[in-house]
Amino acid sequence: MFGWACLRHRRPSYSASLTAWLLRIHPQPTCPYITNIHNMVRKSTSPLTTLGFALAAGVLAMAVGVAAQALPASYSCDPAVCKLPSCRCASAGPPVPAPPQFVMVTYDDAVQANVWPQANALFRNRKNPNGCPAVATWYAQVFYSDPILLTQWYAAGNEIADHSVTHSPPFAGSYAEIEGMRAWATAYAGIPRSKISGIRFPFRNFSADAMAMIQKMGFTYDSSMAAQGNDDLWPYTLDNGAVTDCQGLVSVCGSNFKYPGLWEVPLYGIQGPSGSHLMDPYNDFSITNPVPLDQIQTAYLSTFDRHYNGNRAPFGIYTHPVWLGPAIPPTIPNGAGKLAMLQRVLDNVMARPDTWMITSSQLIEYMKNPVPASQLAAQPYMQCTPNPAPPTNICNGLSIAGADVCNLPNGTISSCYGCPAVYPSLENPAPQRVGSKCPLPDTCDMLWWDPAGCKCLCTAASCARNDTSRAINLDITSLDPKGNHGQHAMHAEHLSLSLTLPLLLLAGP
Repeated sequence: MFGWACLRHRRPSYSASLTAWLLRIHPQPTCPYITNIHNMVRKSTSPLTTLGFALAAGVLAMAVGVAAQALPASYSCDPAVCKLPSCRCASAGPPVPAPPQFVMVTYDDAVQANVWPQANALFRNRKNPNGCPAVATWYAQVFYSDPILLTQWYAAGNEIADHSVTHSPPFAGSYAEIEGMRAWATAYAGIPRSKISGIRFPFRNFSADAMAMIQKMGFTYDSSMAAQGNDDLWPYTLDNGAVTDCQGLVSVCGSNFKYPGLWEVPLYGIQGPSGSHLMDPYNDFSITNPVPLDQIQTAYLSTFDRHYNGNRAPFGIYTHPVWLGPAIPPTIPNGAGKLAMLQRVLDNVMARPDTWMITSSQLIEYMKNPVPASQLAAQPYMQCTPNPAPPTNICNGLSIAGADVCNLPNGTISSCYGCPAVYPSLENPAPQRVGSKCPLPDTCDMLWWDPAGCKCLCTAASCARNDTSRAINLDITSLDPKGNHGQHAMHAEHLSLSLTLPLLLLAGP
């Protein structure tokens, strides 16, 4: 699979030492983004570099070990004005009495054959209380992903969310990165654009301007901020600012960080004897000498107990599935033990009454109209049996019969929707289609669209679809025809290292 060398050199964990990470890097021609950040750090004359990486490591330790204040003094929200479904004040209190306990498993980065087995293993054969399969969210990037796998992921009831085109450090949150992923996923994986409703910025490295941009683009939620213990809040809208990720060299919390209607789904950290952890905690605090797995399992279960017996804020497992699979020497150790540990955690928590494993978008639907656990099974967004049943004799993810195998100079991918003439790039994320297959139209859902026959097989009102979401447009001026789109999107990737690297230090890939 194209690009595997790049996956091998991904930063292992948000809490691993940046110095150690950089020392491990040995750039290869197949991994240009690693080369770029290596050169950037080596050549940088920013204040951060002048201070040295010892300071950076100290900042990182502070970020891991200190939890943010639950509600900063600067935050003010009037619940009489901020009302559902479009606005919710930040609060640790549950939205209704006796709510369900939600579990979210999310994956980041490329969707490819090398990580597919372990990604599916975590929730295969798990059921929610209403009998529907447990589901998960994949924050997918374009580079190194195989579109046929995104098609299958979505067809199984899971969610695909935006994670950029290139995932290039230190910042991959420009308009071209975010809109390019939507264009590619719709064109070659058949994901309806309205269903790509959430985003996680690569490295969890975002800015105020980037948040303003995704709000204009019509995204429903962001999931880039961390909640560590004291700020285990339920999801909230950014109408009145942020209350998570408020510490560090660069704080995003303040009076100007307001984006009405944009939801924040925090990543909920876990706490245990070894400290606080977030993404890929089994890699903390060193790949070569990580915290023992039994301690990480204890941290997961004790944190779940605190949520379950407390405010029932969502509980999360956030991972890059490359770490859960076979060893890839010298960088990736065997992940079988890590996968087994996570399966034990899920076995435990999913056995608790009123516990549901859902996607991030399902969580947002719940937050817009929260109900007690006893009423959740009846909610439309929790159903899993389409009526009538979609066909299984077309290439729609339920079946991949007739999918094209695309042998491109950069590698081989497959798609139900024809082959791109060239491999996608940031400049051309959805290249011209080769062949006679037809892309998904706005008037048909992927499960009912026959790309070979170029027709929609839905004949009932229950499966009808009309996508009225913002059309994909790779021209940034479409966001603001008056020309006020400005610096936040077109040139965001050119922010100086001294501004972006502190955020990267507090982040995960």
